[in-house]
Formats: sequence, C-alpha cells, structure tokens
Amino acid sequence: MTTRAILLPIGAAALPAVLVGGTLWFFGVAWPFGVAAAVVFLAGALAWTSRTGTALPVYPTARTDPRPGTRSDFVQTAWSLRGRHGEIADAGLKRLRSFARRRLARRGWNLDEPAHAGAIRAALGEPAWSTLSRSDGVRISDVEHCLNVLESLGKTGEHHP
Repeated sequence: MTTRAILLPIGAAALPAVLVGGTLWFFGVAWPFGVAAAVVFLAGALAWTSRTGTALPVYPTARTDPRPGTRSDFVQTAWSLRGRHGEIADAGLKRLRSFARRRLARRGWNLDEPAHAGAIRAALGEPAWSTLSRSDGVRISDVEHCLNVLESLGKTGEHHP
C-alpha cells in the first residue's frame, strides 16, 4: 500500500472532523468536548474506510444505456428521431444502424465489413442501403422504409415486400 493510499482517507476524514469540532466550539460547546467530537468523527470515518476499503461510501452507478424494450429506451429512441428540419439526429441514425447490425448478423453479415456490402445492398435494396450508409439528410420516411425492409428480411436473406 502506498503512502498516498494511506494518507488520502485520513485527509479526507480529517477535514470534516475538524469542521465538526470547530462548529461545536463556535456554537458554545467547550473546546475539549469539540475536540473529542472531532476525534470520534475521525475514528468513525476511518473505521468506515477500513471496513469498506474505500474513502467514500459506495453507491451503485446508474446505467447510462437503457435495457432494450424499456420505457426509457423508447423515449430515447423517440427523441433521437426528432432532428432539425425534419431530418433524423445522429443518435437516431446510430440506433438504426445498431438495429441493422443485429438483424444482419443473423445472416452472418457485418454492416461495417466492406466485403459484405454487396450482399447487404442486394438484400436490402438501394433505398434502404442508402439510408444506412448516409450520415445526413435522412428523413423519418427513409428510416421507416429501412426498418420495414430490415424487419421483412426473411431467413433466406431476401426481403418480402
């Protein structure tokens, strides 16, 4: 264990301990009692640190990406499809491409692999391929068409209009 790893929790606990003792003294408590309260606070903080192994209590971190199909997933998707001037925002295109990657992976195709581009273009058709490969100027009708083609992509890899 490094010196920094030892001193950091002590320093992090010492400042609030001094504040506790000083606040008590400021509001009229005798200074020996304020010092004792600061020492008890410091001891409690260090005991907590030694028990948990961290300087601060551990709180669970919130997931940044929602689970697929949850309400927040739908809300984020709806907002990502709302761009300026009727065009889809970048977040919406990322979600569309993510869906396309999952759907095309069922056929063994990778959307990012140049060798698979010809087969994907032939299976999806030019309008859907154009929607997946563009980065701007994509409208909601283009996304709807692309999703319809991706969803109709059968087990044979051919789409059924």
